[in-house]
Amino acid sequence: MLSAAVSAGCSSQAETAPAATPGVSGPGTGTPAATGHIGDTLTLTRADDSTIAVTLEQVINPATVTSGKHDPASTYLATKLKITDPGTAAIDGNVNINVTVFGSDGQNYTADLSNVSECANFDSGGFDLGPGESATGCVVFALPHGVSPTKVKYAPSSGFAEDFGEWTLS
Repeated sequence: MLSAAVSAGCSSQAETAPAATPGVSGPGTGTPAATGHIGDTLTLTRADDSTIAVTLEQVINPATVTSGKHDPASTYLATKLKITDPGTAAIDGNVNINVTVFGSDGQNYTADLSNVSECANFDSGGFDLGPGESATGCVVFALPHGVSPTKVKYAPSSGFAEDFGEWTLS
């Protein structure tokens, strides 16, 4: 659904990936607007000033990769998220781009895009929600063996929004 709306030019709220520039601060790099723990819902402001409510429902660690190649030197985990549109206009985006996991080694990890048996991905990461609608799915990460997840970050609008939230996993 997301790709059709973006390619047709029908949505001004589509989320696209920003260029990565290590060591440079910008939107989504300061203090989180909201913090919580597993089970908490964080309501965040997107780049277009609409809002999104995100619940970290579960962290599945380890998760079992079902298909495709996987790295035998990695432990896979899945973050199960519920995305809700609390506003009055439709929103869309890509959860795989918006979510980051922080590891006990001080590194940040982006989505691995693998599928796992414990839960389904969103529509290849995409969501397209009307007011009051929600979607639940998982974002998968590959962490080196011995590295534990310490927190999960959600940065709306692919990190272009000033707002972001974090869930502490300890």
